[in-house]
Amino acid sequence: MEMRHAFDPGRAVRHGWEAMKLAPAPLFVGALIMNFTQGGGGSFNNVGNFGDQGGNDWDNGGYDYDWGSDWDYRIDSALSASSGMLQNFTGSSDFDDPALIVGMLIGAVCFFIIIVAFFVGGCWVKVGWIRLHEQVITDGAGTFGTLFGGKDRIIDMVLFSLLKFCIVMATMLVAFFPGGLVLGVGIGLEEEALMLIGGLLMFFIGLPVMWYVGYGLYLGDHALVLEGRSPMDALDRTWTLAKGNRLRLFLFNFVLQLVAVCATLVGLCLCIVGVIATAPTARAVIDVGLTESFLMHTRGEEQAKTWKLVEIGGGLY
Repeated sequence: MEMRHAFDPGRAVRHGWEAMKLAPAPLFVGALIMNFTQGGGGSFNNVGNFGDQGGNDWDNGGYDYDWGSDWDYRIDSALSASSGMLQNFTGSSDFDDPALIVGMLIGAVCFFIIIVAFFVGGCWVKVGWIRLHEQVITDGAGTFGTLFGGKDRIIDMVLFSLLKFCIVMATMLVAFFPGGLVLGVGIGLEEEALMLIGGLLMFFIGLPVMWYVGYGLYLGDHALVLEGRSPMDALDRTWTLAKGNRLRLFLFNFVLQLVAVCATLVGLCLCIVGVIATAPTARAVIDVGLTESFLMHTRGEEQAKTWKLVEIGGGLY
C-alpha cells in the first residue's frame, strides 16, 4: 500500500482505539512499562524559570548576563552541598579519604547497573510490545505471553538502539556545533549579536538536520522486529522507507502526538491522577496505529484486508 494511504493518522487512531477494546490488559500494561522504561516526552517546566536566574532579565526583553560571579557562586554552593551529602554517607568530606573514594565508586557502579538494567529491560519489552501490536492487528487478540516473549531479539534490539543513539548523538554534535560555538563565544564576550546569531544557527541548521535524521530512523524498530532484520539491515530499511516520505511521516507523527497531549490534559483535569490511566492508553493507541501503518505499507493491501482489526475498525480507509 502507498505511504500516503498506509500512514493515515485518522485511521491509525481509530484502529488503535479499537485495538484497546480487543486486548485492554496487555496493551495497557505494555504501554505503562514502555512509558516507565523509555519515557513518553520531556518536561519544560523549568525553562521559564531559567531566564530569571543569574541576573537575566528576560521578562523585560533585556539581557543582563552576570555569568562570572553567579556561576562561581553556584559551583561553590554545589560543591558545598555535595560535600555535606558525602559526609553524611561516609563520615568524611575529604576527597582524599579512601573510604569516600570507594563509596563514590560503589555508588557510580550501582547507578550504572541500574541504568543498564532499565535499558536492556526496555529493549526486551519493546520487542514483545511491537509483536503484541501485530498479534492484535492480525488476530484481534493479544496475550501477556507475547508482550514478554521478546527475549530472542534482545541483543539485536540493544545493538540497534545503541546504533541509533550513536547516530543521533553524532548528528547532534555536528549539527549544533557551529551555532553552539558562536553562542558560547557570545556568552563569553557578553555580545548579544553573537548570541543571537548562534541561536539562529542552532535553530535553522541544527533542528532541520536532527529532524531529517530522526525521521530517517523512525521505522527502524519495526523493521527489526516485524521483518526479522539485523540491526544494520534495519537501519538501511528504515532509511529507505523514509526516503521522500519524511514530511508525511512528520505529519503522521504530529497528529498522533497531539492525541497523546490531549490525553495527558484530560488526565490532568481528572484530579491529575487520571494521567496514570490516560497516558498509557494514548501510548497504546498511537503505537498500535503506527505498527498497523507500517504493516499496511510493507505487506500490502490484499493481506491487510484479512486482518481482524481492519474488519472491526471499518476497513482500510
